[in-house]
Amino acid sequence: MDHAPASAGDAQDWSLETPRGLSDTVHDAILELLMNRGLEPGSALRTQLLADRLGVSATPVREALARLEGTGLVVRTARRGYRAAPLLSAEELGQLVDVRLLVEPGNAERACARADDAFVARLWTAVEEQRQAPTGPGYAGFKHYLEADWSFHELLAEGTGNPFIVRTLDSFRGFVQRLHQVEERVSDAQESVAEHEAIVRAFEARDPEAAAEAMRRHLHGVLDRAVG
Repeated sequence: MDHAPASAGDAQDWSLETPRGLSDTVHDAILELLMNRGLEPGSALRTQLLADRLGVSATPVREALARLEGTGLVVRTARRGYRAAPLLSAEELGQLVDVRLLVEPGNAERACARADDAFVARLWTAVEEQRQAPTGPGYAGFKHYLEADWSFHELLAEGTGNPFIVRTLDSFRGFVQRLHQVEERVSDAQESVAEHEAIVRAFEARDPEAAAEAMRRHLHGVLDRAVG
């Protein structure tokens, strides 16, 4: 995985007068700075300094940092405030994928057992959106790819019919983003799309065990590419 720093976004890159609301836009601005190394991993995150940088008050910055803490991209310690999380080590990457291996093959198996033609069509649409999404340069250039990639996994969780599984998977999202932190572009898009296609073909065959195995192969591929 390419860890070459991408160019950092500045405050003027962000239009904070958007229909989405100031809080969401500040969150996205800080997320991009974290992903693009505009805020170095491990560095202190001073609320007022970030507010001045983005030209906003401290309140939406505090709200954004609290949200980002839940993703693992930001950490908070007593009396020291917020810091940008350090990059995941190879051991931590392995631990992250190990958790996903405990959950996601089961998601694929259960969803496949319940799938109808309409659900399979939704999976193919998700794969096509991922295929068409740009992969860089920088986080601004590949964030829609990451969204499309994750949407595929969310759809499988939804396909289980169990809302608690959906919530469990959602808790992984920020940590999965960290697989691509400080990259200039996504380098394994072709492999990931092909692995997703293999999962959908198992759904077409209505073979839950094959769907689970295809997901396992995909997650092992993700880890191999991340630490290779």
